[in-house]
Amino acid sequence: MKGVFGDCQFTCFPDCQLALPPDSAKNLIFVTACWESYIEDLAVEAFDFLLAHAPTAAAIPNKVKSLAIKDIKNDPNPLKLWDLADTGWQAILLAHKTEVHEKWLGKFNTPKSEQVDALYEEMLGLNSLSSYWKWNKMKADRAKTKLDDFITVRGNIAHRIRDAQPVAKNTGATYLTHVRQIVDRCEQAVANHLKAQTGVAPW
Repeated sequence: MKGVFGDCQFTCFPDCQLALPPDSAKNLIFVTACWESYIEDLAVEAFDFLLAHAPTAAAIPNKVKSLAIKDIKNDPNPLKLWDLADTGWQAILLAHKTEVHEKWLGKFNTPKSEQVDALYEEMLGLNSLSSYWKWNKMKADRAKTKLDDFITVRGNIAHRIRDAQPVAKNTGATYLTHVRQIVDRCEQAVANHLKAQTGVAPW
């Protein structure tokens, strides 16, 4: 997805311009930072596309609509429902985007599979994004566990916790290859979801 990487300065993913640092521990931190940035940017850009190309509120996934109007349903003022009239639903959805952004992206320091799934379900109504992370002999459950394990090691390094095993020299490259595979599956899953909702292919 070119739009996500247009201003990127790293070679972690497509269109980036800087190679991995030589130190294995730094590699883990570096790739995780790229992954975190990517997953945030993709979610926001996909939401903006969904809102821009949804002809009516009917094109918005029910999960997103249910979450977006929870404050209105709980508001004691019955006139609050009129906020949904005409194009008011778009403003409600934008407010929902901001809320989810602050909840998940503002403190998105551990972009493991569970957090990623929750983010994409709340913001886009896409259920279990990580279930699409499968290729060749790699099953989705294994792909999730492998990603989470890499991020756990990264967290241990960042917090100066001694890991059970030293970081192998090729760990950074292996991690990068794994994340690139996941990125490809994220791109396709999100694109298919957006097209199914709006009838328009995003990329």
